[in-house]
Amino acid sequence: MLYLLNALVARFKAHIVYLRTREELTQLDDRALADLGFQRGEIEYIARKVADAA
Repeated sequence: MLYLLNALVARFKAHIVYLRTREELTQLDDRALADLGFQRGEIEYIARKVADAA
């Protein structure tokens, strides 16, 4: 039971990281994203990758 609770908490934290990352990246203009080496269409992918690594 404790394992399930820990997994749920970890998933919730990863989702929060995903939401914050996506929000921060969507607020950048295209030039700022290009400076980081990203395109606007990659934001979802990047946010998920960051959340998975968290």
